Amino acid sequence: MKKILLIFSVMLFVIGCNSKPKSPEKVSKKVEIVSTRKVKKSLNERGTVVIDTRSYDEYNGWDIKGTGIQGHISGAYNLPAASLKHEIIEASLERKGITKENKIILYGDDTSMSEILSDKGYDVSVYEDGIEEWNKKKYSMEKLPRYESLVPVSWVKKLLEGKEIPEYDGRPIKVINAGWGENGKFHKTGHIPGSYYVHTGWFEEGPLWNRVSDSAIKTELEKLGITKETLVVVYGDDPMPAARFAIICKYAGVEDVRLINGGWKAWQEAGYTSEVGIDFPESVDDFGMKVPGNPDIIIDLPEAEKYLKSKKSDLVSIRSWKEYIGKTSGYDYIKPRGRIRGDKWGMGGSDPWHLEDYRADYGTYMRPYNEILKMWDDLQIDTDKKIAFYCGTGWRASEVLFYAQVMGLNKVSLYDGGWKEWSENPETEDKILKGEPENLNEEKY
Repeated sequence: MKKILLIFSVMLFVIGCNSKPKSPEKVSKKVEIVSTRKVKKSLNERGTVVIDTRSYDEYNGWDIKGTGIQGHISGAYNLPAASLKHEIIEASLERKGITKENKIILYGDDTSMSEILSDKGYDVSVYEDGIEEWNKKKYSMEKLPRYESLVPVSWVKKLLEGKEIPEYDGRPIKVINAGWGENGKFHKTGHIPGSYYVHTGWFEEGPLWNRVSDSAIKTELEKLGITKETLVVVYGDDPMPAARFAIICKYAGVEDVRLINGGWKAWQEAGYTSEVGIDFPESVDDFGMKVPGNPDIIIDLPEAEKYLKSKKSDLVSIRSWKEYIGKTSGYDYIKPRGRIRGDKWGMGGSDPWHLEDYRADYGTYMRPYNEILKMWDDLQIDTDKKIAFYCGTGWRASEVLFYAQVMGLNKVSLYDGGWKEWSENPETEDKILKGEPENLNEEKY
């Protein structure tokens, strides 16, 4: 009897090991599966939208899985499957202008959201063959023009491990964790292993919080062991200070500056190991060139006035609506309220410390670039013109400027002084407006 029970137990074990679990990505029978031909035809049908459920980084153009596929189906929106755990699907669709009146076609690694959307009353189907088949047929695809400058955490991890990776030419590396605070408290409690801390206060100074002198920028970069040939990869708990430092590096003349998409939060979400404490890199004797090597990326007050006077350029405010119309200055150290006469509002966020209009649906990733372009188009912001972004003192505008650059815009810059400088300067303090504009973004200087 014991022998029979033993044989039976072994049989159950073997059967269990050889049986295949049901895939969690299996599409429900109640959701229609559509062909490549149907998807191609649907792209030209009014009311039909295609949604890519892969990660923000894959959508942008990173070949994370090594398949040789870069980017997404032309015209597709991006709503990562990770949105499911953040419970923001309906809010995300509303933000993209997608309603229950639309026909939705999903594709990607995990289309399990098809059932959820179907249960909520959306007309949804699934392109099961996905981007692999689409790419195989050489149909039209798109990607973020300079996606390699906005890097995924998986790429950074391999970079620091010394593995062979794409989009890297072997130059010396510095991974920088940028934020505010002389003692680097937030860095000490946890950071990407091997990364170094930068206090943005080393590169900007009060009372205007403009950048420090060119000679001081050069000295500070040399202290950090950064030369013009260093690959500088920047991140932070918040993308704003990270972008602020990244733009300073570009201004100085660093040839290769990258921003980690999602920053420290994305690293943690990926479950990668962290490091505590604080170390400082070995300094270098010389940056390698005169600073600034790229002066046009930052403009000052005289140039800002020229942008306002010219029909070929715009000064774009990256501030909250309440700041823009003068209900608040946004800062306890800025008293004047309002906007620069003749500028354009480029949206921003709920307050000076948030930038929701340029962030993705969850985390601190860049918002899908096609959504930003549509937002600008709706605001009558002409990307063919020269554009200088400004905010209160430079952080928010730096982040948007970096995104504009990775989107392929070449004639973009930062007005460093921003609202604080303009509103407190005797020559321009009277050239401001308050209240809601009669016609948004049509006011003259």
